Amino acid sequence: MAAVRGRALVAGVPLGEPEADGGPGRTWGLPPDLVDALQEWARIAAAVPAGMAADPTADTVSRRGRQLAARLSVELAAPVDYRDPITGHRVALRAVTRTPHPPPVPPLPRNGHATGPAPHPVVEGGEPSAVTAAAEPTPWGVGLTLAVLVAGVVLLANLALAAPLITGLGPLGLLVDAAVVAGLVPALWLNRHVPTWRWAVYGTFAGTGIALVFLAVAAF
Repeated sequence: MAAVRGRALVAGVPLGEPEADGGPGRTWGLPPDLVDALQEWARIAAAVPAGMAADPTADTVSRRGRQLAARLSVELAAPVDYRDPITGHRVALRAVTRTPHPPPVPPLPRNGHATGPAPHPVVEGGEPSAVTAAAEPTPWGVGLTLAVLVAGVVLLANLALAAPLITGLGPLGLLVDAAVVAGLVPALWLNRHVPTWRWAVYGTFAGTGIALVFLAVAAF
């Protein structure tokens, strides 16, 4: 996401720019109020004179841009690489958890010069929030440990509960167990991007899948 010459760019495409055949511009399915806010932000950013990074208006434009980038990530459920039109800094945001109002993002460090983009994406610091949490490194060690523990519990629970069905009904019992598991999939799928719960979701899927393999072998 960026602002160039008074136009908001999403994925390098001017937002709402009319197509060559006269069709409506590309909006990426975003809500109309977000499209309008992005276009207004880009117009205001273009009006800020170069080299005015310390100006209060420039600081407001930068903060507003990072808030809009967070909301854009929420709406698209995808990572957003945001380039600040005032400082040239870049901020890499992973997919932000869907919330009604993403919290404000702490300001980027100022170096007093707005001559161009930073050589590497900048990850913001400050108090933890949905945005800063999404920009932190992935906790593979703790996350995988949690996923393995959840997978083991789910595996043992599924085997203990479904074993009597398989013993009494055979393949039909396996189908009953699979139907029960399928009913839980939508609720689990919705939490696959939540920073903490996603590891439990992965573990649940893994444990359930392994359990179904064992139960299938027992049924047939």
